[in-house]
Parts: sequence; C-alpha cells; structure tokens
Amino acid sequence: MNYRHAYHAGNFADVIKHLILARVLTYFMRKETPFFVMDTHAGVGKYDLSATEANKTQEYERGVVKFLNAVAHAPKPIRELCEPYVALLAKLNPDQLKVYPGSPLIAQSMIRRTDRLSLIELHPDDYAKSGRQL
Repeated sequence: MNYRHAYHAGNFADVIKHLILARVLTYFMRKETPFFVMDTHAGVGKYDLSATEANKTQEYERGVVKFLNAVAHAPKPIRELCEPYVALLAKLNPDQLKVYPGSPLIAQSMIRRTDRLSLIELHPDDYAKSGRQL
C-alpha cells in the first residue's frame, strides 16, 4: 500500500486522530512523570494545504475546515475539550488556515523537555522531507 499523508492532510479521520492525540498528551502532562511518544507512521509532519497534493482531493475542506467552523459554535465544554488542538491550529495559522500539523508536529509542540519522541516514516520521499518540515 502506498499511502501519502499529503493527499489526505486535514481529512475528518486526521482531525479525530489529532484531537485525541492532543487530549491524551494534555492528560499525560498533568503528572510530572516523563512519557514517551512513538509515531510509527509519521509522514512529513506539516502540510501545506495550498499544495497540489492537498488540493487534488481537498479532503481538508470536509475535515479540519468543517471542524473549526463547528467547534466555534459548540457549547463551552466541547470547546474546552478541543482547545489544545484548536490552539495549535491557530498558532500555526494566525490569519487563515494554510498549514495542517500532522502527528509529529502536534507531539513535538506539546511535549516537555523531559518527555521523549520517536518519529518513524518508511516512505522514502516523506522521510527525506520530514527533517526539513518540523
């Protein structure tokens, strides 16, 4: 199978996965004990939503764009649950949504100095780009 994250960045499954990842990391940080994150399908880590790949499928329109519109009008408890993920999206996109963070960037931006992160990607093109993207 040849799955390339760049074509599917920001789709509804990514949003759910990344929302849960941000919540889990937030939960882990409630304790001082260091933790370890391993991403076995890391991809590049950061995706340009104006790139040819993302616009070929435009899955981000039905994913992250729809999510951000919905969460803006959600009840306060829902907005609070989504806050770590929404805050990172806002930090990366101060004016408009252009960049979509993958799991590596989400984890890297949330972990502490004492925590550990291991990123693994087998696709040669994505692996080569990954060091320049984060």
